[in-house]
Amino acid sequence: MLKPNIMTEDLFQTMNCQNSSLLLDKKGLKQFPVKLLQDSHVKYISVANNDLKTLPGEIGNMTNLEVLAVQGNKLTTLPTALWMSGLKALNISDNQIRRLPEEICNLKDILQFHSSNNSLDNLPSSFGNLTTLEVISLNDNHLSFLPHSFEKLINLKILNLERNNLTLLSSNVWRLQNLIQLKISGNKIVILPEQISQMRNLKELSLSDNRLSSIPSQLFNLANMEVLNLSGNQLTVIPDEVGKLGNLKVLKLCGNKIKVLPEKISTCSKLLRLSVNRNLLAKLPRAIGALACLEELRVNGNQVETLPKGISSLKRLSVLECAENLLVQFLVDGHSLCGLTYLNLSCNHLLAFPPELYSVPSIQHLNISKNLISKLPPGVGEMHTLQHLNLSENRLNSLPKRLYQLDKLCHLDLSGNALQGIPEGITGLQRIQVLLLHNNQLKELPPEFCFLRTLNVLNLSENQIENISSNIRCLKDLRELNLSSNQFTSFPEAICNIRSLRKLVISNKKGNKLTSLPETLDKLRNLKELDFSDNEVNYIPEDLCDLRYLTKLIASNNLLTDLPQSTTSLKNLKHIDLQGNLLQGLPSYLAQMKSLKLIKLEGNPLTSPPKETCDGQQALPIGCYLSCELTWNEHILQKMFRFVANNMPKTDLQYFSDRLCVPAELTLADKGLSLKEKTMAVLNLWRDVFHRNAKPAAITDRLVRVLVLAGFQSLSAQVQAIKIYAKAIRL
Repeated sequence: MLKPNIMTEDLFQTMNCQNSSLLLDKKGLKQFPVKLLQDSHVKYISVANNDLKTLPGEIGNMTNLEVLAVQGNKLTTLPTALWMSGLKALNISDNQIRRLPEEICNLKDILQFHSSNNSLDNLPSSFGNLTTLEVISLNDNHLSFLPHSFEKLINLKILNLERNNLTLLSSNVWRLQNLIQLKISGNKIVILPEQISQMRNLKELSLSDNRLSSIPSQLFNLANMEVLNLSGNQLTVIPDEVGKLGNLKVLKLCGNKIKVLPEKISTCSKLLRLSVNRNLLAKLPRAIGALACLEELRVNGNQVETLPKGISSLKRLSVLECAENLLVQFLVDGHSLCGLTYLNLSCNHLLAFPPELYSVPSIQHLNISKNLISKLPPGVGEMHTLQHLNLSENRLNSLPKRLYQLDKLCHLDLSGNALQGIPEGITGLQRIQVLLLHNNQLKELPPEFCFLRTLNVLNLSENQIENISSNIRCLKDLRELNLSSNQFTSFPEAICNIRSLRKLVISNKKGNKLTSLPETLDKLRNLKELDFSDNEVNYIPEDLCDLRYLTKLIASNNLLTDLPQSTTSLKNLKHIDLQGNLLQGLPSYLAQMKSLKLIKLEGNPLTSPPKETCDGQQALPIGCYLSCELTWNEHILQKMFRFVANNMPKTDLQYFSDRLCVPAELTLADKGLSLKEKTMAVLNLWRDVFHRNAKPAAITDRLVRVLVLAGFQSLSAQVQAIKIYAKAIRL
């Protein structure tokens, strides 16, 4: 299949010899290094993915330059002096360019032009003078029309106009008879002209996500067509003429309103992939078995009740998706589907597991979730090639032991059923890596469950489990464990011995609430994500700091009032969710956590930082605020200390010291100190002895309280005024 939007390989290879390349991609450049342009022999320059806002005119002096790649910068314009006569390939994609200079039309040897993802409203009127062009990428711009001269691009082979504002496929496009690939998806095209049949060399046509309600029969005269994408339109009918596309390999018709596929489609004998998802089909063509080359068939989201027997003739069929239909049976000869490896029958009305599936010889992935299956027959154990099996959201209340004969199974999803127990023999699943048992009715796990030594992911959430065996430590490869919403009366400490754990989730929207976390949690030295949300935990143990690889901590909807200072030891923590707790403030040391990027605080009775600072959930501004707040509050506290010291009557100092519970002999005995110095000494000693770990704001409140209780009414009022004034300035 053709690959647009890239420089062709031969152009790149010619640039990597004889030191003719200048490669400066991803260097953080803000200006182009002009001195490097002094070498006139350079043929290939790439300064992609930098921060360039302009290009120097000196590039125009490089007469030997053949390839210029400046994509992924911040360019808004191009210099008129840029246009070197020998340039063969130009990539200006992923910038902010609004218009192209007329001088670009003087590039007489240009073969490839890429200007995707810019802000172009139009092209220069003489753009068609670039008659040597073979590849054009103009996707993701704002083009609503193409210049009349565009039809002169007679050598053009690949054209990408996806995601613009085009409303029609004008003559200046369909006259480009050498086009091999035309991509025009994501526009506003309502109708296709009959003259599209003139594009006789076209092999790939993408018209998805437009506004087409019909297709002209002339489209199907394009005998060389290999890929046709008409998805995301308003088509109701596909003409019988589709059968004339004898070379068609890929046909995509998803997201339309098609009720019937024509039987003639079966004459597209080379068809490899057919996608008709999200239509109104009630059945598939009876002759579909004639598509002998078909490898992938996708019919999801229709109204199909039965599959035609002809599907059994599709020997090469590897992928069959028929999810979200109305199937009640799967009456297909499984033995004949010798190439089938992937089958999706989810979201249907199957009442029983189809026995026809037992004989599918090569099936590896089977999704039969969201049906009405109440019993799993023993025959499922015959599907020895299965690697992924999804039986979730059925009505299973038990499992056959023969399920454990699937010795190649690595992914098993049994979630959302009514299972009450796990039968013995589960260790027969010798390669199981992912086991999903959430949302069942399990009360316990069999002892041998703990010897699934290959298990990486285990989800037991939303069951009725009360205890976890100490043998769970034997799951030495377990990386992810979810025990949420069970019936634990306390944290199951046995899991703290699973040293391999990377992610632990034990939230409890349902079931018993945890009130504490164990100190043994620090044994999980490899843990990267911890989620204990929706519990009643009121503190985080200090030992949590030993989880040095922790990057994500989810503690929302608990009863936390603060964070331990040991949190700062979590050097890799990037995301912390503290929503819905009882936090009134945040510790200043949070500012020390340089790795923290995201912090969620909504639903706490915070008085500081202000809501506006917290709403952004960005750790940096919150940390800066806390750091500044700490400095500010310390400044205000010292100002209060000085004010009290300057206004303390000499006769009241002894009394004041007594009220602060500071021994007078430690401060007042030194006759070399002034009254102010003695008062400051009393205050600092009071702080050091009684409030060493308190925040400055808290000490301020206690000082005001002492002054009031001691009867220093005037002094306390003035100190209170300083506090109020300082807060007003801070806001």
